[in-house]
Amino acid sequence: MSLQSFQDTFCGAVAGFSFRFFGHPFDTVKVRMQMDNQKRSFMTSAIKIFRKEGIFAYYKGMLSPLLADIPSNAVLFGIYEYVFRQICSNSQEKKPYFLEWFIAGGVAGIGYAIVVCPAEMTKCVLQMQKEYLHKQFKSPFQCFAYAIKNYGIGSVFKGLVATILRDIPQNATFFATYEYSKYVFSKNGDLPFYGALISGALGGFTCCLASYPMDVVKTQLQVEIKETTQNRKFKPRFYDGGVMECVKYIWQTQGYKGFWSGVESCIIYYMVGCAAQFTGYYYAQSLLTNYSNKH
Repeated sequence: MSLQSFQDTFCGAVAGFSFRFFGHPFDTVKVRMQMDNQKRSFMTSAIKIFRKEGIFAYYKGMLSPLLADIPSNAVLFGIYEYVFRQICSNSQEKKPYFLEWFIAGGVAGIGYAIVVCPAEMTKCVLQMQKEYLHKQFKSPFQCFAYAIKNYGIGSVFKGLVATILRDIPQNATFFATYEYSKYVFSKNGDLPFYGALISGALGGFTCCLASYPMDVVKTQLQVEIKETTQNRKFKPRFYDGGVMECVKYIWQTQGYKGFWSGVESCIIYYMVGCAAQFTGYYYAQSLLTNYSNKH
């Protein structure tokens, strides 16, 4: 591995930790809202969780995505930086590269989805416990063991197609927005702290809007792991992992609003998480670059 690739991977790992630590409580509220038939508001859902389950309930299911976010973000940022350098012949020139950012982000999203999908499945299941699921798991590892024992090793990738369909537009818009915002806020090549925060938050806002309907589908598919194969509503068609059946079910039962259930929580989640993520990534990258230049 080259020094540049190592730096990209390491900074991605820092970004993954930052995103999960600051964003996970909002993710828990988002998942509860997506599965709540009564369609409560963000504040009502958040207060209900606190009153019934306590403050630590907001961090339910965090271990598996935290363990996955570090390597998955290392993969995400590593692929993004590599693809961008390959398709952009003169990346040192100070100008916007919208198409290159968009393509590199979309390609990186595929790799990210493959790595993160198993952790996303256990996260969603654990976040839905207490109130919604009768089957209780004490840890993500117990959830993994249950899925593998009953449905085989492939079951931990339940929802993979939906995850890929979510993460391609998510990361394409994510990086394009962040990079352009960073370009606007940079002064003489340096990005101020507030610029890093705002750039990350704007990236989180746009990527949420670009991917949220498929995120709802992904959640519905992944929490079905608790059901036997015969009892699952969303049967796979043409290797789609149940995506078409799930989309049809949501449309018929809730209309277009069903695809945006809990979106306010997701926007807050991504804006907070991405602000922390990209600030962590940018300053880790700056730190390593300065260290390399001195040595």
